[in-house]
Amino acid sequence: MKKKILSMLLAAAMLGSLLAGCANSTAETKKTDSGKTSSTAQTSSDKKETKTIKIAGTAVSQVFYEAFKEKYEKMGYQTEFVLFDSNPVCLEACASGQTDVSLGQQKKFALSYNQSKGANLDMVKPYGMFTGIGLYSEKYKNVSDIPDGAQIAVMNDATNEDVALRILADAGLIKIADDAKLATVADISENPKNLKIVEMEQAQTVTALKDMAAACCWFTHMSAASKDPSTYLVRDKVMVNYPMGVIVNGDDATADWAVDMAKCLRDPAVQKKISETYPNVFEFYTSDDQVKE
Repeated sequence: MKKKILSMLLAAAMLGSLLAGCANSTAETKKTDSGKTSSTAQTSSDKKETKTIKIAGTAVSQVFYEAFKEKYEKMGYQTEFVLFDSNPVCLEACASGQTDVSLGQQKKFALSYNQSKGANLDMVKPYGMFTGIGLYSEKYKNVSDIPDGAQIAVMNDATNEDVALRILADAGLIKIADDAKLATVADISENPKNLKIVEMEQAQTVTALKDMAAACCWFTHMSAASKDPSTYLVRDKVMVNYPMGVIVNGDDATADWAVDMAKCLRDPAVQKKISETYPNVFEFYTSDDQVKE
């Protein structure tokens, strides 16, 4: 009998050792296809249980985050919002791995960042929202009222200047050369009112309204200045193709934790919270097919 009991105790001890060995082996690191080390106990799909997801954003992005935070964390995720003072710094934080997400920037802006910095950022689907650029005036109620020789402010960075000048063209104020891809003032082929187009940093166009006949301004900047974004004389026709949302490093673009975050921006309750803070600023996608890429 004593021998039988001793045999059973030895068998139990061996089983415990085997289980301990299995537990240790699942936590060992392995080489991924990209050559980086990762833990077999932590994959992108189970990040909700093992890691706090760090989200880079500006003050505007923080409104998005606060709107979906409760819903997202109820799915089992842990999050931390890291506030930065500009969109390029948010993208840099994500590209470098300082954060997992850069929230609220435009996809085309992220792709442009990739080209200039050699990064691999991408926007997670489903896409969230888009905003707009409008031609505003505090002196005139109609485009036709803008006098000859008047000054109009436009953004001075390549993409936004192109959009602003095409707004002026849509309004019939100027014509742009047919072969212009990213139009600048030099591409204006006709200017019947001899308007003076003044290029400036995008955030300054709102403050320029008090001095100039009109200015092309972002809806977001108008709202930040406590002005109604819906009071534009004319608005863009292209910003629907500039989606905003959840940006991650390319390898994470289809990870469950990233897709779940993007899906939160399609929730009507989340959208309502965003619109309450920024009325008339954002339009929300109902389908990714709305974006021409």
